[in-house]
Amino acid sequence: MHHNVLRKNTVIESLGSYLPPNFLSTKEVLEGCNASIRFPLEKITGIKSRHVAGKEEFSIDLSIQAINDCLEKSKYKASDIDLVVCCNISRIDSEKHLTFEPSTSVRLKRHFGFNNAIAFDISNACAGMFTGIYLVDALIKAGSIKRAMVVSGEYITHLTRTAQKEIKTFMDPKMACLTLGDAGAAVILEESSDPKVGFHQLSLQTLGRYSPFCIAKQAETEGWIMITDSVNLTDAGIKSSTQFAISSLDKAGWNAKDCDHLIMHQTSKTTIKSAVNEINSILNSNLFHEGNTVNNLEQCGNTASTSHMIALADQIKRGVISKGDKIAFSIAASGLTIGSGLYVMDGLAENNFNGKTRTKAFIEPDLNHPIETIPYGVIIESVGIAEPSTNQIDSLELLHSAALKCLEQSSYQANDIDLLIYCGVYRSEYIVEPAIAALLAGMLDMNSSILGEQSDSTLAFDVFNGSVGMMNALYLVQNLFLAGKHKSAMVVTAEVENNAVHFPNDLLGVHETATAIILAYKPNTSKGFSRFNFCYNTDAITNYTTQATPKPINHYLKIHKTEHLEELYLNLISDSVEELLSTTNIKKEDIRTVFPPQLSASFISRLSKNLGINGDKFVDVAIDGEDLFTSSIPYCLNNSESKEGTIALLITVGSGLQAGCALYYF
Repeated sequence: MHHNVLRKNTVIESLGSYLPPNFLSTKEVLEGCNASIRFPLEKITGIKSRHVAGKEEFSIDLSIQAINDCLEKSKYKASDIDLVVCCNISRIDSEKHLTFEPSTSVRLKRHFGFNNAIAFDISNACAGMFTGIYLVDALIKAGSIKRAMVVSGEYITHLTRTAQKEIKTFMDPKMACLTLGDAGAAVILEESSDPKVGFHQLSLQTLGRYSPFCIAKQAETEGWIMITDSVNLTDAGIKSSTQFAISSLDKAGWNAKDCDHLIMHQTSKTTIKSAVNEINSILNSNLFHEGNTVNNLEQCGNTASTSHMIALADQIKRGVISKGDKIAFSIAASGLTIGSGLYVMDGLAENNFNGKTRTKAFIEPDLNHPIETIPYGVIIESVGIAEPSTNQIDSLELLHSAALKCLEQSSYQANDIDLLIYCGVYRSEYIVEPAIAALLAGMLDMNSSILGEQSDSTLAFDVFNGSVGMMNALYLVQNLFLAGKHKSAMVVTAEVENNAVHFPNDLLGVHETATAIILAYKPNTSKGFSRFNFCYNTDAITNYTTQATPKPINHYLKIHKTEHLEELYLNLISDSVEELLSTTNIKKEDIRTVFPPQLSASFISRLSKNLGINGDKFVDVAIDGEDLFTSSIPYCLNNSESKEGTIALLITVGSGLQAGCALYYF
């Protein structure tokens, strides 16, 4: 890893998109509602029709199609990719089933042979793809990766079908579900060889106070639904995102009159027009208009996290955007997450959409592992743990309690935290939008108001990758710090038993708890995280799955575990630890403390023997019959007596199959 090095811009090397061939008109959507809805939806939104996935097409299928298109247009092969980040909100991957584990990214890794790539999902509502791009930009600037795939497959018209059953009037907060369309988008990102092109500015901020304005969760009937306070969400979104966009132009030294194209999140014609008017009013000009503001809604509708890239691909195909053009991306998503990206187009338009297959590059494999043992100064500042006080568990309330306890133990106040990551998997009401981190940011009042009311800012998003999500989050914090994007972070998690009330005989086996860790950046210290390693066995991917399925009385979480799962876990952990230590001059005997996955006391004992590390070095806080899951590391930290100067080995393992480990210097 090489940091404090001047690096060039991140550029889109290839752009893939997929729009299903089936169409559904707005007229047909309204006619399909159980109640008679008299509302000029097409006139207000500008949406005449939208693409709808076929009967056997779901979220992961849309991602696969987009990646196929992206790789076909790229000079790189799947094996050249260092990181795969999947960013879709929807995880409906078969009829009525929402998949929780394994993550979409790990399944895509297996499908395409991304054999050299780290893989994890993130979730941040319609800002998902840009959050993924933001993270990749940091990882490239920190020197951890060279290129990455960011992908999203949004199968969301199932929300439309649920809304058609439940909507009573045009004032119903479920009306926004009638504007959705299905799509897939994928980009390969790398460092540009030309400093004039690529992303000149890329920033995101979460205003959590407005996070309750749009929530997607389990429906009252069956399936999932999105409930939106469209008036208040649009008002807050327009005011904040337009201010943010103008501020970003100033910081980058760009003049608004030099922008050739403005691409906003594609929600409705009325919203886009109002935002343009707001920008022009602030600038006291008419610089932005229908001629340079992209409106891709007529045939696509709102395609959620894919909308910016679908619009970009469409404009390139039409010949509207070409080499040298300056593009301003304006980001607004439920949460409320706002942001901007200022991009100068390179040869993507000519290379990606000329109908020719590009010659694949030969990438020399990196066989030399650097010997690096010096910590990078990312230190654990405090830990907070919350246990439920009653049987009626609300995962968000529990999470809030853990975060407050963490802050009480810390020298930081809530507004000092500029990065908030949630990495839990199982949550109350099966909430999938907005990011749980955004809801928590609102509860903590963490820099959560309209832009201009505070000088500090916080970015909140979720990492979604089973029990390895905590390690992924810590890895991201390290790289975001090293890239200079953030200076303080809180990583939080909570888990609940979704089947506990209605299906008590079919429990997942997780311990219901919430935990929080605050991390600080002290670059001149000899403490903190040094190296991370992630290892995969994608041949065993189906050995652990969880899917939520609508039932008459409640959603049912279906769980599948193979009887040999622990054996697979043990072998994969051994491989991961060996790989980690091979990149350093650290030997097993140098390790003084081990933080293992807290599956059970017997698993920890077996792991000690498997690794050949004395069992006395292992922190064992396992609870009989209950997996501490994503909270394993925080519980170990809270119960560790590691002395200053000692080295700890942190280990996670989970579905996929995947393992993650790291070295930490106390």
